[in-house]
Amino acid sequence: MTSLSVREQLIEHTLVLIRRKGFNGFSYRDLAELVGVKTSSIHYYFPSKDDLVLEAVGEYSARTHERIRAIDTKQPPAEQARQYLEPLRAGLDCDQACLVDMLSADVLSLSEQARATMREYVRLHEQWLTGLFERAQPLRDTPYPVPPAQLAEVTYGALQSGMMAARLFGTHDRLEAAAAVLAGVMPQS
Repeated sequence: MTSLSVREQLIEHTLVLIRRKGFNGFSYRDLAELVGVKTSSIHYYFPSKDDLVLEAVGEYSARTHERIRAIDTKQPPAEQARQYLEPLRAGLDCDQACLVDMLSADVLSLSEQARATMREYVRLHEQWLTGLFERAQPLRDTPYPVPPAQLAEVTYGALQSGMMAARLFGTHDRLEAAAAVLAGVMPQS
């Protein structure tokens, strides 16, 4: 196994720090201590915290895109939904929320480029969920109450809210309640 470069270590630690503490919850000093470098070394790779965040969001988004693309759309819709939810549940076990969700609280202090990358991340999820609902619709006994794209927006919002509330209350119950919304619109086998 190859060891990570300093730049890669900075990104990896940033992903965890943001998912645990948010944008304003850590400093370059915190990051320098974790990686074992001076803060000036971080500035060499990422002149500003916004540069670091932009890179982290891009990396997080790329990983998520790969994970979502790996879900086999030929599987039953309920299984696809289960695989989609798995990393959300796992993140809570590590006390880590969605990176984009954590950054959303500080969106006004981020660059437009970072906000655009975050919006693309949300669209990726909503498009995938829209496709899931479209694939599931013919298998259902009744039509959805709203078009699949609208249902995807509401479902994604419920999942994100559920993750944040789960952290607030210290229990998975809130995420599971949101996940039940997704399960409730899947065809019954």
